[in-house]
Amino acid sequence: MSAFPPRLTVFLAREAATGVILRRGPKDWAQLVHWDRATDTFLPGQWFRGRVYERRCDLSPDGRLFVYFAAKHGRSADPDGIGEAWTAISRPPYFTALALWTNLGSWYGGGVFKGDRHVLLDVTCSTEPHPRFRTKRLKIGRCPAKSSPWEQRLLLDAWQRVERGIDPRTERHIGQREVWRKPHPSKPVTLFRQMHAVDFSRQGNAYAETIWLEIGDDLLPLDGANWADWDGDRLVFTRAGALWRADVADGAVQAEHLFDFSAMRPREITAPGWARQW
Repeated sequence: MSAFPPRLTVFLAREAATGVILRRGPKDWAQLVHWDRATDTFLPGQWFRGRVYERRCDLSPDGRLFVYFAAKHGRSADPDGIGEAWTAISRPPYFTALALWTNLGSWYGGGVFKGDRHVLLDVTCSTEPHPRFRTKRLKIGRCPAKSSPWEQRLLLDAWQRVERGIDPRTERHIGQREVWRKPHPSKPVTLFRQMHAVDFSRQGNAYAETIWLEIGDDLLPLDGANWADWDGDRLVFTRAGALWRADVADGAVQAEHLFDFSAMRPREITAPGWARQW
């Protein structure tokens, strides 16, 4: 069993009441989980043995497609000539690729959805898909040359950059800190995320963040949280391998546990027929 809780990254559909959780852990495994945000129910999906890079993934506005960047380092067999790293589009909560672009190495790659069928690929990706895969009814573009999928996703999700401290291409520090803010849609409350420099020697998570709320003149830290966003009027965040929801009222956060992903273990899950076709 891993010494660390699973690492969770959440992708909220911008125009539908659904979401996808990318669960990482144990070390060499990742899983997708579908989240019905209207009922707060969860459907565990497919497992992938390899590395899925959460900063280079995104969910389409309607919640029906998922773009991700993955790698299988040192794979012993590659009969299709895909290579060790690739960008793919699938139907969540499954990884089975409908479209796929190869990539040289795993330093860059991935994409972001500009629309339901409009994908901006990282500038390093070829716009020509692998011969085995077709990009039916997809409009393919590129992220801005000096940007990256994770930065573009924050902007599309209505986050506002307060301070720029990380180069989105190299992920190296270029300032004192990187800070983003997102006001509550109807209350005088603002959510802040401070991103720290990437440190691959850091145990448990190379990408660390500090998250807090600004309520009037008060700053309220979300201790232990590693992702947070507004889901309509409510705050949703992850902490210690679990997803939480909270109401912000009278200067306090009243949190409620939604789902704990810690006990889930890798197993073979085959994508159904609907997830294998456009």
